[in-house]
Amino acid sequence: MQHVIYFWGIIVFQCLLMSCNATIENNNREPIPVLFDTDIGNDIDDVLTFQMLHHYENQGLISILGVTVSKSNPLAVSYADGYNRFNGKNNIPVGYVFDGPNKDDGKYLKQTLDTIIDGKKILMPKVQISEGLPAAYLLQRKLLAAQKDSSVVMIAVGPQTNICRLLESEPDEFSKLNGVDLVARKVKLLVLMGGNFDIPDKRFPEWNIIQDITSSQVVFRKWPTRIVASGFEIGQNLLFPHQHLLNDLPDAEKHPMVVSYKLFDNMPYDRQTWDLTAVLYAIEHDAGLFEISSPGTISVDEKGNTVFEASESGKHCFLLLNKEKHEQIINALVKSVTGKN
Repeated sequence: MQHVIYFWGIIVFQCLLMSCNATIENNNREPIPVLFDTDIGNDIDDVLTFQMLHHYENQGLISILGVTVSKSNPLAVSYADGYNRFNGKNNIPVGYVFDGPNKDDGKYLKQTLDTIIDGKKILMPKVQISEGLPAAYLLQRKLLAAQKDSSVVMIAVGPQTNICRLLESEPDEFSKLNGVDLVARKVKLLVLMGGNFDIPDKRFPEWNIIQDITSSQVVFRKWPTRIVASGFEIGQNLLFPHQHLLNDLPDAEKHPMVVSYKLFDNMPYDRQTWDLTAVLYAIEHDAGLFEISSPGTISVDEKGNTVFEASESGKHCFLLLNKEKHEQIINALVKSVTGKN
């Protein structure tokens, strides 16, 4: 009997030691430097994605280096800066896609910026495009040049305009490298929401891609490091349960994410998680929530269709949804958006 007790004592001790070591390893891990490119204002999933990133940063998992806006509307810049400040992040730089796609106001930018609750606006931006705001690709160059080699994760959840301009940029005061070489040196991974990789008879050009087909073609052709794409079919089949926005946030009715969510469409509705799945994979890829395709090459045709060709030497792949993990993924998305366990 004493031998049995001793044996199980050793097992328990080893388990505790492994748990302790895992915790120490997680606590000692450096935050992932993240550059976020968003077309905030076109859809509401960008706002939920913004909140995910702020929660990840609060947990020490990432460091938000900067935000670049790929929607060519000044209100998108104000919203992005105001949202950062709402989360207590006053020093996150914002860049803008001058002369880019999607110039409309959208459904919630101005309305949320104008919302007053308890006698004050819920978003109070200080950055505007008239105040020397940098072009997005120049901000990306500046921030990349200051990072360690092969360290940055870039996340793009809108048209690829800014990413294309980065690749085609020339050496400047920030770096002697051109855009492709700078990315090759500094970026570890690009995760983007874009494309449609569903079964052939259900495929059609995805929205982000067709907003700037030429830029999308350049990005998939010239990007020098690994690309993981979260296609239309992934977020389309994973709906965010809206009740968690209403019930899991303190003072939810005062939260700009909830205000914007209610403005975007008629309540109640559960929105697709297109952009959210890209961020979830980018930060939590080790959790095994998604499967990925074999390696290969993604290209974009003249109509905006994404074409994948498998190749062992390819640097591209796309997410695959395991239906058995549907609930687990939804729970992870809810936790990362609301911050509630």
